[in-house]
Amino acid sequence: MVDRVVRAILDPKTGPWILLVGTALILLVCPAGSSLWTLEGRTGAICREMMRSGDYVHPYLFDDEYYDKPLLPYWMVIGVARVTGRLDETAMRLPGMLAGLVAVLATWRIGLRLFGPLVGITAGWLLTTCGMFAFWARVSGADILNVAAVTVALAWYVERRDRPGFAASAVFFAILAVGAQLKGLIAPAMVVLAIAPDLLRDGRWRSHARVSLIPAMVPALLLYLLPFTISSVTSDGSYRSDGLVMAFRENVVRYFRPFDHQSPVYEYALHLPAYLLPWTFFLPFVLWRARRWKDLEPNARRLLEAAGLILVFLTLSGSRRHYYMLPVLPILVLSVADWLHRDPARRMPRRIAFWTAGVFAVGLTAFFGLLLPSLGAKGGTRPMAAEVRRTAEREAPWSEWKVVLFNTKPQMGFYLDTPGRPRRLFTREELREELRGNPRSVVITTAREATTLELELGPCATVVERSTLPWSLGKVRTTATAQVAFIPVHRVARGQ
Repeated sequence: MVDRVVRAILDPKTGPWILLVGTALILLVCPAGSSLWTLEGRTGAICREMMRSGDYVHPYLFDDEYYDKPLLPYWMVIGVARVTGRLDETAMRLPGMLAGLVAVLATWRIGLRLFGPLVGITAGWLLTTCGMFAFWARVSGADILNVAAVTVALAWYVERRDRPGFAASAVFFAILAVGAQLKGLIAPAMVVLAIAPDLLRDGRWRSHARVSLIPAMVPALLLYLLPFTISSVTSDGSYRSDGLVMAFRENVVRYFRPFDHQSPVYEYALHLPAYLLPWTFFLPFVLWRARRWKDLEPNARRLLEAAGLILVFLTLSGSRRHYYMLPVLPILVLSVADWLHRDPARRMPRRIAFWTAGVFAVGLTAFFGLLLPSLGAKGGTRPMAAEVRRTAEREAPWSEWKVVLFNTKPQMGFYLDTPGRPRRLFTREELREELRGNPRSVVITTAREATTLELELGPCATVVERSTLPWSLGKVRTTATAQVAFIPVHRVARGQ
């Protein structure tokens, strides 16, 4: 029975369809199972303001201009929300989930073209069951979109590298332009680094260096500039941020002169083993095989060179975040899959990989489909927002309230949807001024700020975010990092 299942999974005809269904089950199960995470709250607040105002080219994060990120991810979320009829966790996360599915299929295709169907299907399953990949594919953000753009561009290059021409180049550059509008210029940079070893091998670049490259770039350049142009042309002068200027600042200036995200130089070496789990344990064998560099099959060498170049490029940047290296995962699982199938006698590692993938596929599905929704109902931002609203409505209708975020995360501003745009403040004086003008303001802050802030606010009912973590871990979160809401009351007893 097990052997028949394995044969069906690895069969060139049925295998890709089983991979598609299995990946969809892992990534798409219960998308609204948990509250919005930090960066998801930012995305939700921006998208809601766009839908409310009808202005889709001048993003606002509450009352602040926020052109730090490209517009395309917001448009994708809004498009799904229009189809589903509401802007909620499902609408916000579905684009990333589908992007994760695309990345897996593109990885399968790369493996198929470079090494054959067995490696392609195996690499797809290794990526699908990679815990951190599955996690980020279920987060509403641009990082998994970036993975999809990079992987699709590499798959297209691999498909057409021996058949260059105007059409192939135009599509390739268009993919890069879309990738740049998803996360930033990091997508084209990673793709160029990944294909550089192959282009330089045996002078392959000469067959691609054609005059037709220049006209092939023009549609992609126009595609990339279009959102910025629309934003600039439609501005009435009140919106001060310029999209192209922000793109330069966020991608070029940040790389050489970082103004945030200044993690240590060993950030990626430290987190790569965790990101590649459970396949980290196979990576030493891949690297050990590479000691005989000249004996490696050329495509196997190019994969390791591509991963190395990208990691060096990311490390040389002064702005580092561990999730920036997500696009390296498809390249590394392709290397692992090639190692597993390179030697026909390597049966035990393949059997271990098969059972590990099966266990993680079931485990990830159960985690995202059962455990995470259960924990999400127990605590977190969404239940807290519902409790805050119930408490406030005992005093006055919700339409009369205003939400103020003080030194805290943006997701509560998304869940506590009031007629007036929520404000996010960072100084005590700004908060005092805001409360003087709006006495019916729900103040959201952190547990660290709450102790001293409570003395300044007067009679208030308080709502504390309950932790989703069990036992003593939940107590640590409640006392240290939980959010706290203060609701001014007159008829409601304090703390009720």
